[in-house]
Amino acid sequence: MWGRTIGVVGTVRTSAVCLGVVYLTAIVSLGPLLGSTADSSTAFVDHFASDANGRLDLVASLLLAAASVLLVWTVVLIRHAVEVTPETRRRCDFLGALSVVSASGLLVAAGLLATVPLTTSIGNITDDPGIEPPVQAGIAQAGTVVLLMSMLVVGATFVLATRLGRSAGSIPRWIAVTAWIVAIALILGMSIALLFPFGAWLIAFGLTWKADETVTPPREDPSLDSANVR
Repeated sequence: MWGRTIGVVGTVRTSAVCLGVVYLTAIVSLGPLLGSTADSSTAFVDHFASDANGRLDLVASLLLAAASVLLVWTVVLIRHAVEVTPETRRRCDFLGALSVVSASGLLVAAGLLATVPLTTSIGNITDDPGIEPPVQAGIAQAGTVVLLMSMLVVGATFVLATRLGRSAGSIPRWIAVTAWIVAIALILGMSIALLFPFGAWLIAFGLTWKADETVTPPREDPSLDSANVR
């Protein structure tokens, strides 16, 4: 029953591509806010002074939260698309744990990045002065740091996912190799600019994943059971 549900709701290919598109849209939309960390004394004040920027940041934060949910679902599909053996069972369990940690970090980052535009929007309705500019800068910077740190775990999650996919013959070799390159770039760079290639890699990961095949266990022949009883 669970295997049939997986096959109906979606495949690894569809889920991974959706994850890449949603993630990349969120990062591109958050670009001006994330890039404001270079000059926190004035850039954040100018950024949050625009109502258009606030609405864009709020939508982008919601997309980042949606990406965290899609990440977990993609990993669930990968685990069920790969044949579980005694050798891969431990990797599958570890992959599931990594996906939960990754999604949790992205959710926290999305919450921090959405705090200022959300409170500003509420303040405009209730005539509340809202959060002071220095505190706004601190919250936005904290969200950026949490996002960068979470991406390290996300990179490790998909390195392990590509190993499982490669062992099952579901992805080409170049996807597995570039997974390591992107993950190492995230670890060594810790830069906003390096978040964009990862989104493109996610889309390539999904497009190159071979079509899922739901394995249905063979049905037992009732005549054999009656023969055994006799």
